[in-house]
Amino acid sequence: MSALNEKKKTDPEALSTMPSQGIHDSNEIAHDPVFGEISEDGPDCRNVGWIGSAVLMMKIQIGLGVLALPAAFNDVGLIPGVILLSVVIGIVTWTAWVVGVFKLRHREVYGIDDAVQLLFGRVARDAFGFIFCLIRN
Repeated sequence: MSALNEKKKTDPEALSTMPSQGIHDSNEIAHDPVFGEISEDGPDCRNVGWIGSAVLMMKIQIGLGVLALPAAFNDVGLIPGVILLSVVIGIVTWTAWVVGVFKLRHREVYGIDDAVQLLFGRVARDAFGFIFCLIRN
């Protein structure tokens, strides 16, 4: 076993700074500052808490458009680009708030199919699932 693996297993600070990618021993448990313990099955996203949820939502907001920003700013200019970016950030933040409030009120909903069933019933959920399968293929 390499010296890096030895340090990784014994030093808690090294565990939190190690990248989550790569090959892991089957008996090894990595630690991530947001997700906590990461097992062979991946991180446990259900127990991240409100701080972890906020970090994940900010990560999604940044990841949505970071690669398209240079082209968008080139097309519309700096000032309109900043205004449009602020509008998009506002829309994404408001949407995340609405989804969060909905999830707090309806903890049994884990996906869009569950939301469709809650709003329109079991038949609509089945129809939605069928249509979703047609669109995806």
